[in-house]
Formats: sequence, structure tokens, C-alpha cells
Amino acid sequence: MIRCGRRLTTTTHQRLSPSLSSRLAWYHGYYRLDAAPSSVEDTNSNNNNSNNTSLVASSGDFAPRYPHLLGLPIPQRPIFPNIPTSIVLKDPTTIGALETGKYVGTFLRKTASENILTPPELITSAKELYSVGTLCQILKMTPLPDPLKIEDPQYNNNNNNNNNNNNNNNEQHAQQSLDSLSSSSSSSQEHESSSSDHHVSLWVLGHRRIDLSSVDHLGPPVDVTVQHWDKLVVSEETDSIRALTNEIVSMIREVAQMNPLFRESLNFYNSTQMGFVQDAYRLADFVAFGLCKSASGEELQAVLEEKDAEKRLHLSLVLLSKEREVAKLQLEISQKVEETMTEQQRKYMLQQQLKSIKQELGMEQNDKDALLQKYQESLERNGYDKDKVDGEVRQALESELSKLETLETNSQEYTVTRSYLDWLCAMPWNKSSPPNSSVTTKQAKALLDEEHYGMKDVKQAILQYLAVRKLNDESNNNSNSSSSSSSKEEEEEKDNNSKKNNKHNNNNNNNKHSGTILCLAGPPGVGKTSIASSIAKALGREFYRFSVGGLSDVSELKGHRRTYLGSMPGKFIQSLKRVGVNNPVLLIDEIDKLGAPGFRGDPSGAMLEILDPSQNHAFRDLYLDVPVDLSDAVFLCTANDVDQIPGPLRDRMEIIRVSGYDLPEKVAIAQQYLVPKALSKAGLLLLQQQQQQQEEGVEITTGAMESLARWYAREAGVRNLSKLIEKIARQLALSVVVNREKEKDEDNNNNNNDDDDIEIVNTFRVTAENLSDFVGKPIFTSDRLYDKDPLPLGIVMGLAYTSMGGSALYVETMATKSKKNNNTFTVTGQLGDVMKESSQIAMTVARSYLEKYNCETKKQNDNNDDESDDDDDDKNSNNFLDTHSFHLHVPEGATPKDGPSAGVTMVTSILSLALSKPCASEVAMTGEVTLSGKVLPVGGIREKTMAARRAGITTLCLPDGNRRDWDELPYYLQEGLTVHFCQDYDDVYRVAFSREIE
Repeated sequence: MIRCGRRLTTTTHQRLSPSLSSRLAWYHGYYRLDAAPSSVEDTNSNNNNSNNTSLVASSGDFAPRYPHLLGLPIPQRPIFPNIPTSIVLKDPTTIGALETGKYVGTFLRKTASENILTPPELITSAKELYSVGTLCQILKMTPLPDPLKIEDPQYNNNNNNNNNNNNNNNEQHAQQSLDSLSSSSSSSQEHESSSSDHHVSLWVLGHRRIDLSSVDHLGPPVDVTVQHWDKLVVSEETDSIRALTNEIVSMIREVAQMNPLFRESLNFYNSTQMGFVQDAYRLADFVAFGLCKSASGEELQAVLEEKDAEKRLHLSLVLLSKEREVAKLQLEISQKVEETMTEQQRKYMLQQQLKSIKQELGMEQNDKDALLQKYQESLERNGYDKDKVDGEVRQALESELSKLETLETNSQEYTVTRSYLDWLCAMPWNKSSPPNSSVTTKQAKALLDEEHYGMKDVKQAILQYLAVRKLNDESNNNSNSSSSSSSKEEEEEKDNNSKKNNKHNNNNNNNKHSGTILCLAGPPGVGKTSIASSIAKALGREFYRFSVGGLSDVSELKGHRRTYLGSMPGKFIQSLKRVGVNNPVLLIDEIDKLGAPGFRGDPSGAMLEILDPSQNHAFRDLYLDVPVDLSDAVFLCTANDVDQIPGPLRDRMEIIRVSGYDLPEKVAIAQQYLVPKALSKAGLLLLQQQQQQQEEGVEITTGAMESLARWYAREAGVRNLSKLIEKIARQLALSVVVNREKEKDEDNNNNNNDDDDIEIVNTFRVTAENLSDFVGKPIFTSDRLYDKDPLPLGIVMGLAYTSMGGSALYVETMATKSKKNNNTFTVTGQLGDVMKESSQIAMTVARSYLEKYNCETKKQNDNNDDESDDDDDDKNSNNFLDTHSFHLHVPEGATPKDGPSAGVTMVTSILSLALSKPCASEVAMTGEVTLSGKVLPVGGIREKTMAARRAGITTLCLPDGNRRDWDELPYYLQEGLTVHFCQDYDDVYRVAFSREIE
């Protein structure tokens, strides 16, 4: 196989000066008739030498025609003749082979390698290459640095030293090469091994097109057999060729004007490709490869394979047309961007000039001065007095303001400091709402009565609380006025002893407002939030409400530290900023639903510090990091279930129970508050006032209200009742509008029947009879689940108290005869652990009372000579609990139930089934039972009594310990009810079964 001559290794030859390179070339046979200079630089430097003849003789179509060459697969774009090109090589074997060669055949790959880590010089089949390539001469080979070693300081230092000493060491390296000619082969091997560790940039010059005859070896390196093309000459320049040439030249000028990068490429190739316009083939190659940078490899390969001059020019013209369209689009985008930037720069310059003019005239300050002035105004607006605020607050403000003056506006610290000052200056340090001493207790009570119906106990507790706050405010005002009348000498002495006074004041801040925190507890919809708003009105203070339901992050209460991005103060500091005073009424809603302790902290523990009067006078938010006095604020809390509040937090509160409403109260609330509000929202209040003198106006009768509360809205509050009344008001509004439209159509003689599809009620008076036309069928059809008297065996009505109010529920027990005395006791109804234990206790108590009943029956039988059938039945029941399995169920199984107050009800249900004695349907009971039969007191007597009245119960069995709760009930709740106070289960048994046990 014929190979081209050897040459110097790349690294060594690159370090040689031109004179020494000529001396070494004689030894290596570098300059031969069939050889070319090693680089373009050598070509330019030897234009005046005799080597210029060798370059002309061995380039282009005069290059040698080797039948066997090293094949070099290349990706993306093919190489064209007469155009120098750079190729990056990655395969070490291919790089080593090319270091000893001078010519190579380049062929475009049809597809890229599947593995991105595989060098593109490696192929697995000859089908991966196109059949037409280019014979190229290797001009220069430059090792590329290893990317993994670029960051190595030692590598960088060595590389810099080599670059700095390159010129000084050229002669030394050349002399070493001459002295070590005998060991040139070993040094060549060492260089090959070292260069194989790096990628190589190969600079080549294409000479002619070649056809791929066969691939002799897939390599690496690839050995190929080729056939060289003869020089293509245009025999006759036709008009088509001339027209295509002119069009290409014209389009090149057009694109060059639009695209500066295209113009630079044209200038570069124009200096090396002189006279290409006169040759149609060279013009097509130059345009396709040198100028059309956006052309794909397949499009360029088509130009490379084309032998006809006219067709090749046409293909190049198509590619150049695409390049022109891309250039137009780039130019359009560039012009739009430039116009936008020019306009922005113009506005910016004008704004800066205007700003400078205003500053010179004293009409405007710079950004920092304006910001500092804004902070000063904010402090004055919020009543900031440096003599009255804490020294730590004053020091923080002064240090942050001085820091702001020295910071650059573009720095990150400037943004953090500005955000901190925004909060610090917006705090109401000394600004408070004046005490509303003009409001008397009668006026406060009238205000509460105006917005809330009933709830005498709640209103009485609130009036007591308001009286204490009023006295404290008056005493504080008197102390402030006396202190303000002190002499200047005393003030100077106070200033000198400020530290001692601050400590004394901090110790006495606890006595300023020592009142407890009120917690309004009750079912939803009873008006807890509105009562808190009324308290704020009576005190004449700002009101702010926020909910802590589900809150599990302590930072939401105490703020985030300033080290975090987007940090901000907690909810209490935010509330003070919102209301703008330091003594608002803060309502903490849903405190019983506060999140459980976790990795974000314990919210209930943080709430202790904030609500405790002995600690909140110097509350320290994590964001502000200065003491803030919260003792002037009035804290109110709301909860549905007090038992869910953590014990230490609950001990610091005064619990005020807000009970649910019974039927008369709901009717009164609906007539006085809900109906006028709903009619006003629906736009019917004015219409009602206009039609008061008419026989039929917009009216919701008392009977309709009673039916609505009894059969549609039985919850403890009035929220659902309000929704139903608003629904009725909207239906009435629709009827009014439709009737008016009909009257207008009749006046205009328009017979439009489109309104017949609208469902309306042809009356403006809502009664109990037509209530279903407005709100649909009743949700509750009966007050009781069982209407018959007496109740079926094993069924007894109990009374329960939940967070939604009182409820009357039944306890059902069924028995099935067990086999081989394998008795079971099953409890269902989604009962909690406490109720499950109560059911076990109830079964034990029932067994005890059944034995007592059997003993009594046996004594009666012994004293009676004649035994009746009833006595036989009693004898058969003495082992009923031993021979049967029992299933106790509490209906409405989807509702969770828990608590100890169902003990007596469960015992009665089991005994009713065991003794075959039904319980009276008008009897309801509640109470916890012990194993010895004692009945213990329970809670929620008011709610349970209202639930019994809703269910139509006339007889109640209550624990004797709840006698005080019964006496505190209003008369209208006690009226019509017969109550029996029970100390043990004997009393319950006598009421339930009307039979005494001796």
C-alpha cells in the first residue's frame, strides 16, 4: 500500500522557527515535489522562496492521486475542495495514524453515532459513509487541552510558562532535535502516546473530489480505496450559467449588507479564493460551504456530488436564498431590539437629566434622601418618641438608618436593610386609640343588645370585663397626666436614671392590664366573632381578626429570622401594622384547632408567651428582634371544643360559654336580624317599606320562621337558618322582577311567553303552608326516630353534647341466642374509646341489677302460693344475659361519638331488652354511671335541655350533681319539662320503668 512520506511530529514542528524548520526538512524529506507546506503560515512566509513552486505543483488538481488513503469520517458538514477547514479528532488511534501521513480522504457520515461518547471517526459499516468525499492535505495538527485539567493550577502555571518561554526555547528544541536524530523513532512514539490523551484540531485543505470504491479496513484508522475525479471544466458558458452566476453574486452582496458575520466570512475567503467568480464550479463550492452556514449536511453533500455546473449552481443558489431569509429575520429582530433599547436608553437619559435638574433646583432629593425622609415621616405619623420607646428600639433604628446611608442601592444588603426599616418604622410604637370614656355601661349593653339576642350570661361577663378595662385606662391616663406636669429638673433626673426607670417600668408593666384573656367557646354560628367585634366598638378600639386553625409553624406567630429569604414578622406584629395602633382588640379565631407540635416548633408554647400578661409587655419577634409591648392589646379567642386547647394555654383564659339557640330564640333572631339583612341584600327592604300599607307585601311570617327552624335548620347556631332566609329573599326578588317585566310587556302590548319557563312563586308572602315552594321539602320529617309509645324493647333516648350543640340520640340493643353459652357483646356506631368503656361498664351494671331483680322476684314467689304466668316469664329471664349475645348500636354511624354521658342510657337499654320492659317514649336521660351504680354529673345541660325540647321530651333524668346547672336555666327552657335528679341508677330505673326496687 502506497503511503505518503513521514513528517515531523506536530508538537515538535510547531515550536520550530522558519529557518530551523527548513534545515530539519532536508533530513525528513519534508519538501518534495508531491508535498505541500505544513501550514498556511509557512505558505505565506515562503512566497518569495523556491518552495512556492512546490506548493503550486502539489495543490488542487496537481495533488498526488493515491489509490489507497486513510479514511476520515466526519460529522455534520462535508469538506469541499480549495477551502481550508478545521476538524476536531477524538480517537487516539486515528490521531496517531494521521501524525505520520500527509493526505487523507474525508467522507461525511450519513448518521451520527448513537453513543455521544463514541468518537465520530469510528464506524461499524461502510454504509455509514457517503460515496463521494474529498482528498485533503494535512496542513496543521494542534493538540487541544484536556477539559478536566483546565482547572488545575499547576497545569495552568506550566501552560503559561510554556507560552511565555516559547520563543526562547525554539532554538533549544531545534538543536535538541538535531542532536537526537538517532533517537527520533523513540521520541516519536513518546509523543504519540502523550498526544493520544488529548483531542486534536486538524487543519486541512481540500484538493479534489474522490469516489469511495471500497472500505478495506473499518479501523481505526479506516483504510479506503478511492477513485479521483478529473478536473471539471465548463466547456461552454451558457446563458443559464451566466444568469445563475450573476444572481448568486447579487444575492451575496445583498446578504453581506444585512449580516455582518456573513460579510466577515466573505472577506476571509475572498483573500484566499481569488478568481472564484470566473469558475462556475468553484463559485458553487465556495457559496455552499463557505457562506451558507445554516445549510445541513445532506444539502451540502448534494452540492458535493453534483457534476453538472448548472445544477450545482442552482443548488448553491437555493442554499443562499435560505441564508438570505435567515439574514432578513435576524436583521428584523435586531432592529426591533435596537429600537426598544434605544427608546429605553432615551427615556433613561431624559429621566436622569430631569432628576439632576430637579435636584439642582431643590425640587427633589436623591433616592436615599427621599427614603430617609419617608422613614422619618412614618415614625412621626406612628407617634414615635425616642424618649418613650425602649432603648433597644431606638438603638436599632439609629444603627439601621446610618447603615442605609452607606450602602449601595444595588447591593443585596441594601434590600434587606430597607425591608427591615419598612417594618420598624411602620410599627405604632406610641400611637394608641384614645379610651372611650364617654361610653357608659348602659350604652355598651344597648350596643350588645342591638347586635345580639339573648345570651344574658355572656353579656354580663363582657360588661364586667369592659368595666375593668375602663378603670385601668382611667388610672393610666391619670398617672400619665401627673407625670407630664413634673418639672424640668425632675425630667433631667429621670433622663439620667433612664436605665433604672426602664427596669422599674418593665417590672410594673404586668400591673397595667392584669385582666385575663377571654375565650368564647360554643358551637359554630352562635355569634362568637360578632360578639368580639361588639366588644371593640364598646371600647372604641380598632378590631383585627386572624385565624390560627391548622397553624403548625411557630414562625407564623413569632416571625422568621432575617437570615432567610423572604422573611417577615409574625401575625401579631402584622396585625399591629395593619390597625396602626398598639392597643387594638385582637381576635384569635379557632384556637382549639391550633396545629400540633412538630419539627417547626410548638405553636401553643409560643402562644403562651404572647397571651400571658406577665410576659407580653416585652414580646420579641424573631424578625424585628426588639422588644414590642403587647400588654395594651385586648386578646379574645374563639373555640368550638375547649377540651382541644392545650392545658397550660387553657389555664390562662377565662372561658365564656356561648350556648346554642332554641326554637323561640331562633325565631326572634330571624325576625329582628336575619330577615331585614337578607331583604336588604336582595334589594327588597325598600319595597317592603313601600308596601307596608298594602294588603299583600313582601313578608315572611312567624309561622314560616318556626317551620324553617324546626324542619330545616336544627343546628345550634343560626348559620344555616340565615342561608335559607337569603334563599327565600332571592326567590322573592326573582318573582318581583318577573312580574314587573310582565306588566311592562302588557303595557306595550307585547305577547312574549318566554318568561313562562322561569319558575316563580306567585306570592310575596311566605307562610308555613307555602314554605316548601321556596326552600324545597323539609329535611327533617319528625322530631323523633320512634314516634310510638312505648318505645320498642332495648331502645332508649339519650342526650348528647357536641361541638355542634345538643343532640337527642337513641341507643339500640338487640339480642340473639348464643350456642353453647358462647356470648359476645358488640358495639357499633363509630364510638370513641370512652364510650366503648362505658358500654362495658353498662353491661356489668346491667348484670348486677338483673340479679337484684331476680332476687326480688324469687322472694315474691316464695311468699305467693299461686304462681302466675308472669312469674314464669320472670323465671325464664334470670339467665337472659348468660344465654344471649348482645349488639349495642348508636344510630348515625357516620358521625363520631365519644364521652361518658351515655352510661345510664346504655344500662337502661340492656335492661329493657333483658326484662322485656319498654321505656316510655317521653323520657330522655343523660349521666355517667360507675360500677357501683352511682350517677356522676356531666356537662352541656343547657344544650341537652334544648335538644330534649326540640324532640318533644317531657321527662328528663339528670344527675343530681347537675341540679345547679338546671337552676341556672331560664324559665322558658324549664317550662313544660319534668326533671328527676338521680344519685344512683335506682332512681333512673324507677323513672324509666315506673317500678321501684326495694
